[in-house]
Amino acid sequence: MKIMIVLNRIARGGGENVAVQLANQFSRMGHEIFFVSNKDRNNISDFYPIEEKVHIFPCFRHFFPFKIFSLRRAIKKENPDIIIGIMPDSTFYTYLAALGLHKIIISSDHSSFEKNPYSQRHLFPYLLKFYFNAVYDCVTVLTKTDYNLVVKKFRKTVVMPNPLSMPPAKSICPNKKKRILAAGRLNIWQCKGFDILIRAWARIHEKYPDWVVEIAGEGETGREYLEGLIAENHLENQVVLSGFHLNIKDFFSDSEIFVLSSRYEGFGMVLIEAMSQGAACIACDYKGRQREIIQDDSQGLCVECENEEALANALSRMIDDENYRKQVQENGWKRSQDFTPDKIGENWMRLLEELLERRSRT
Repeated sequence: MKIMIVLNRIARGGGENVAVQLANQFSRMGHEIFFVSNKDRNNISDFYPIEEKVHIFPCFRHFFPFKIFSLRRAIKKENPDIIIGIMPDSTFYTYLAALGLHKIIISSDHSSFEKNPYSQRHLFPYLLKFYFNAVYDCVTVLTKTDYNLVVKKFRKTVVMPNPLSMPPAKSICPNKKKRILAAGRLNIWQCKGFDILIRAWARIHEKYPDWVVEIAGEGETGREYLEGLIAENHLENQVVLSGFHLNIKDFFSDSEIFVLSSRYEGFGMVLIEAMSQGAACIACDYKGRQREIIQDDSQGLCVECENEEALANALSRMIDDENYRKQVQENGWKRSQDFTPDKIGENWMRLLEELLERRSRT
């Protein structure tokens, strides 16, 4: 099968990571892959490793509408069976470039279909996401919750979780630190709920003087606010803002507990990453999305968003009951393996084959 993956811009983001992972996985499965973005192979590799067999087309170096003409030339030359646009803007450019070429186009969306209350909504992205997605052959969404929101709006909607971006640990680290880890950009602390985590810890920290909460991430504005909150609650010796880490996998591995404290979260890939390395996870469940990952309490704990008391109680349970914590680490690690690239790749192949078969009958 010839598959073209279109991504408007390469940066250090979740959608970009998924795009490269899919290209690599499809290539490993024996398909011919064409990866379209704004960068050549060397520059893509500065962000994410990409397989040598993947064909690279830097069509988006030009200004609009020249990028559309460049993409159209690539589509006509390579004649892919299916084109996957990563995020609504990329798929929109693909649609314009492929007008009249009768190509199967999939819009792969990697954010929630509920408005993030902590970011400003702009009209054009909103129209692309909620209205223009209706013209494509298929739209993939991350969760069943989002599927239920849009299934009647689009031609075909399929739940397609993101693939795990790091290999699951071969075994769970036996000598973990008494660390409660959280991770994310500090400047969006309100969205990530780091203030909730700090206040929840302030309720119980005196019971656990040998435990530390560590928040990994960067952002000067957010750091200033969170440092003030830490000082206000007299937690300077128990809450650490440790900055950005290239080796976050190691932090997941040797942390007893990981907390996703977000007020808003579309999917929670960082949650699956932490589970994959054997951290016992607690998640603030945004409208059922995180419960789709942590299926029951044997795999982790889900609590109500913005509920400091519930989060504090979950932390206490996970710390106090070592046997339960070890069970959660084991079962969460097993659960994370449902999201490995090979398994997500198989799901994609079933979808692509179904779309090709449907097209052949028309």
